[in-house]
Amino acid sequence: MIFRSLFLFEALRLLRSPIPWGAAALCLGLRLFATWQWLPDMSVDPTSTSGAMLLPAVAMMLTANLATSRDTRGGMPETLAAMPGRAAERTKAATLAAVTVGAGIALPVMTGYLLARLAMGPVAGVFDPYEALAGVLAVPFAAALGAMLGRWTPWLVTVPVAAFLIGLLTYINSQLGGYGGWFLPVVLFNGPDWEQRPSGSHAVYLLACVALFATLALLRHGARPVRLVAALTAAAVAVPTAATATVTRQETAQRCEKHDVLTYCAFRDYVTWIPAWASALEPVARALPPTRRDRLPIVRQIRDMGEYRDNAESINTFMMWGRAGAEDASRSILASQLIRSVLALGIPMGGCDLRGQGRALVALWLLGQSAGSAPSEDRTIQVGSSVYMQVQSPLGMIRYGTAELGYARRLLAMPDARQRIWTHWDTLVKPSTTVEQALPLLGLRPEFAAEPAKGKPCS
Repeated sequence: MIFRSLFLFEALRLLRSPIPWGAAALCLGLRLFATWQWLPDMSVDPTSTSGAMLLPAVAMMLTANLATSRDTRGGMPETLAAMPGRAAERTKAATLAAVTVGAGIALPVMTGYLLARLAMGPVAGVFDPYEALAGVLAVPFAAALGAMLGRWTPWLVTVPVAAFLIGLLTYINSQLGGYGGWFLPVVLFNGPDWEQRPSGSHAVYLLACVALFATLALLRHGARPVRLVAALTAAAVAVPTAATATVTRQETAQRCEKHDVLTYCAFRDYVTWIPAWASALEPVARALPPTRRDRLPIVRQIRDMGEYRDNAESINTFMMWGRAGAEDASRSILASQLIRSVLALGIPMGGCDLRGQGRALVALWLLGQSAGSAPSEDRTIQVGSSVYMQVQSPLGMIRYGTAELGYARRLLAMPDARQRIWTHWDTLVKPSTTVEQALPLLGLRPEFAAEPAKGKPCS
């Protein structure tokens, strides 16, 4: 009865604390903000959210530490001696309350985020419930760790130090490929073409660690046989489970589908995104002369920018695709690759300038088939991850001017533009054909002032 009352007291006290709730709200808000403009990927979303769960985990580590270290503060042992229950019962109640409340706060955060992402479809990837469970368990893991530190160390600075070390090791582990660091509460990196991760074993490891840390906190009050057996049993489960949770990297064959004139190859769990890619490329392909639709490059999904190749054999699409306003950039990135391939645009390091060349009008007209209108002159898009980021024009590393853009807009408004471009295709796509020479072939009159190239001309 006394323990039950202590547990309820500690649990209600933790539930009234703004620290874990504030961290939980921040975690959910940051994750939704970070992924709002990208289509959901269930192979990545639970893992990435597990990393964000370190915020409520640190909050619960701090609150659990404050609760269990209460007995050690100045004058508190004498004051608490008059209360019902011994110190061991207070530690047990505070630890169990922190673990329970931590799990109770983490679960709706993970569930709410994943449900919100499912509503943003189409969904790619395969959902692994153990990955999501591991993200939830990271919070009671930290709560139990904080309780143990509160009983064995008299300094409050141990919590910030522990949180910093866990965050640093998690980051380093993710940069090294994500495999081998299974003693950490979360493992961020997950390759889409790798074998299934040992997520179930990791969840078991986290549960065993919760039991181990909680038991170690009680051992501060004496090495009773039951406590020793419980600690040894938890360690016997946790250590081998984490040590053997290794995975080998293995390539998974891509699945290829043909839509109209283009072939798309995606990782098995990302086939649902092929229609989005096709919606960006098929209008461009259909705008090409029929004789130019043979041997078009294959559209192939790649894992990261390190595998990117700008060539005539393949077009690369990535592990992310925009939504909620960001899909235009994704469409431009993909469509521009097809245009560069068809026009055989050679792009040197650092990009090139297409001002003054007649094929600039063709390139922008083709891009307008995908976008529905010509892109603006100063619009830029970002390619890659936050680690490897390039700022490009909608045609990639190709620059163009107001004259080329203005004529492209006129072409998009002309009902016979497609026939004119098809008729004079070979002449228009030659690097030597100038804008002035292309205008009469396209039925356009000189209207915009030409601008000199501001960089190396495209070959």
